[in-house]
Amino acid sequence: MRNRKILTAAAALAAVLATAGAAQAGRAYIGTYTPEPTARGDNHGEGIYLVDIDDANGAASNPRLVAKMLSPAWMAFSADHKFLYANSEILDYGPDKTGSVTAFAVDGASGALRPLNTVSSASAGPAYIAMHPSGKFVLVANYAGGSFAVIRVNPDGSLGETSDVVKPDGPLSSATAGDSQPGQFAGSDHRGSHGHMIGTDPSGQYVIGDDAGRDQIFVWKLDQSSGKLQQVSVTKVLPGAAPRHFVFSPNGKMMYQLQEQDSRLQAYDFKDGKLTAHGSSIFTPPDGYQGSNTTSELLIDKAGKHLYAANRSQDSIATIAVSADGGITRTANSHTGGSTPRSLTLDPTGKFLYSLNQRADNVVTFRIGAGGVPQYINKVLAVGSPAVMVFLPH
Repeated sequence: MRNRKILTAAAALAAVLATAGAAQAGRAYIGTYTPEPTARGDNHGEGIYLVDIDDANGAASNPRLVAKMLSPAWMAFSADHKFLYANSEILDYGPDKTGSVTAFAVDGASGALRPLNTVSSASAGPAYIAMHPSGKFVLVANYAGGSFAVIRVNPDGSLGETSDVVKPDGPLSSATAGDSQPGQFAGSDHRGSHGHMIGTDPSGQYVIGDDAGRDQIFVWKLDQSSGKLQQVSVTKVLPGAAPRHFVFSPNGKMMYQLQEQDSRLQAYDFKDGKLTAHGSSIFTPPDGYQGSNTTSELLIDKAGKHLYAANRSQDSIATIAVSADGGITRTANSHTGGSTPRSLTLDPTGKFLYSLNQRADNVVTFRIGAGGVPQYINKVLAVGSPAVMVFLPH
């Protein structure tokens, strides 16, 4: 009897260890829109949540609030993941009525976030932030304020002075793109400049900014001594198209630009800081789709063979195949499992894709299947008004 009990206990322990080994938990932060009254009163988030990620099936679980703050709509890690930077997409920070950016120290063991400081984003409504590869600057795209800002990073990870602010001007664009699908009533704001994304090419030599209000893509070089952006080129897109998010091929020779208002993706050759259109743009909703839609996020896999674009209103994830010469072809559309995907993200392994469905208040996990197409696997996490998701290493 005693031997039987020992064997039973040993079997139970072995089962637990096998389960633990098969499904170790990774972790990620999810930034959410909050019901702050001056901008987005219909949202349900409370700030930044830490969630567990099951390595076996990609499922996100156990959300816990680790930073209570207003509308952290985008986040970026330092290269060593010791610091996290989050923007507050608000309109009333400080006497100048701007948005803000907060620096956090990351506890790698617990995932806790310790606030270091908060500074102005230099204009209202920051929609995107990115780390410069040097680690010395945070780059900010201000949507409502229509500008791009450079903020210094102090040696202790806190945020320092704003070293530059670029505020584009010039002629206004039409409110609707000429190549929009029939029934498109979801217009983009073209009453002025709107900084929607800022980031760098893979080499780190160039900084790129999308102005969705005046339909132009800027390329700069950043002088790391002065912290100033020096313009290299500016590319005009179709009036009304609203360039929103971009990604680069792994070798940096191609840039892919997602346009919000006409729901199209354009490939560009990228050389010496200049963009040249590579073929025609492609429509990201399914063939024949009519009605309102705007795009949001664009991803590229590590191999550079597949792109993923999020459609809002039509609510799908477009899978786009990339040919050997950089050309693009849409091959599939997968339903997001919710409404209004604000962003998409791939896990570090590239096996799973997540759709952050802002209006559905959920994060849906997909497994990347044959042909790079996201497959719904019935793993859904309730999170109020999710906006962005970034992964901790483990």
